[in-house]
Amino acid sequence: MRYGLISDIHGNLEAFDQVLSDLDKLKVDAILCLGDVVGYGPDPNECVALVQKHADVCLIGNHDEASLGRVDLELFNYMAREAIEWTMRQLNKESKDYLLDRPYTHAFEECLMVHASPDEPRRWNYILSLDDAAHSFAAFEQHVCFIGHSHTPWVIDLNPEGRMQVRQDYPITLQDGHRYLINVGSVGQPRDRNPAAAFGVFDAEKKEYILKRSPYGFAKTQKKIRATGLPSFLADRLATGQ
Repeated sequence: MRYGLISDIHGNLEAFDQVLSDLDKLKVDAILCLGDVVGYGPDPNECVALVQKHADVCLIGNHDEASLGRVDLELFNYMAREAIEWTMRQLNKESKDYLLDRPYTHAFEECLMVHASPDEPRRWNYILSLDDAAHSFAAFEQHVCFIGHSHTPWVIDLNPEGRMQVRQDYPITLQDGHRYLINVGSVGQPRDRNPAAAFGVFDAEKKEYILKRSPYGFAKTQKKIRATGLPSFLADRLATGQ
C-alpha cells in the first residue's frame, strides 16, 4: 500500500486542490489526513467537503477542535484566535458534524497517526526539540509515528542504541530496529520558508517515505483571505512559507 499523508490544510482550497491532483498522479492507494482541516484559510467548508470525499482517515486537529468551541481560545495568539472565531461563524452543519466525529489517533501498518504528539494527543503539545521527541518516542510502540501541527517537515530517526538523528535526505528507507517520528509538513500554510504545499508519501511495502512539494497559485488564496478582513499577515505569509 502507498499512502498519501496530508496535514494542516487550514482552509486553503487552492493548495489542497493541487495536492489532491498530485496525489492522484502519484496513484496512492489511500489518503490519510492528520487534522487541522480548517483555521487561518478562507474556504473551511469546501476543504472539509473535499477531505470527507477523498480522505480514508481524518484526525481532528487543535484548530478543528477550537472551531467547534471545544478549546479555550486564549491558548491561541490573536491572529489564530481571529481566524478561529471567523471560521466558527462560517462552518455549516455538515462540516461541524464531520469534524465532531474525528478521532485523535489512528493506527495502521505498524504506524501511528496523531495531529500533534503521541504524548497526550488531546493536549496539542509541540515537538520542537530532541527532548520533546524523546518524550514522544516513549509514548508510542509502533515503528513510525506520523504527525503535523508545527507546519515544518522533518524526520527523526531513533536508532537501536537510543541515539536520535534529524534526517531530510528523502527518500528515506525505514530500517528495521529503528523507530521514526515523521512530520509531514503543511498543505495550507508551510512554515519552512518554502511556500509550496507539503505532504508525504509512505510506501508500506518498500518501507520508504518521501516528502513531496506542490507549488500552487497562492495569490488567489491571499486575495480571499484579505477579503474576509482577517489579519493581512495570514495572507502575506503564504508567499514566503513562514
